[in-house]
Amino acid sequence: MTRRLVASLVFAALAFAQEIGGKWNFVWQTPGGERRSTLTITLDGEKVSVMFPDAKAPVAGTFRNGKLAAAGKLYSAEAGEEGDFQMSATLSGGVLKGTSSWQEHAMTFTAQRAEGSK
Repeated sequence: MTRRLVASLVFAALAFAQEIGGKWNFVWQTPGGERRSTLTITLDGEKVSVMFPDAKAPVAGTFRNGKLAAAGKLYSAEAGEEGDFQMSATLSGGVLKGTSSWQEHAMTFTAQRAEGSK
């Protein structure tokens, strides 16, 4: 490959990866009905941290090739306790879509970047 092509590919990969960082408005389809929250996703290379509004600490994960995966302990103010959480999603056309679970509760979600967040 030529240097120019390699540089273009690296730049494109970095630009693509940057699309995940910022604030996102999530709509969760849960067994108890629809829930909404705004999460902050921080990107460092391929590593991400996902911060929930009531969480005591972020959930860690990765973002590569348009796919987000994160897992860890997550405090739920609604339940009043901490539990195991995991999520996986695909970023396409500016929308995150995926599945997650907290304790034994499975859910799906969609998320869009919060207005003014980049």
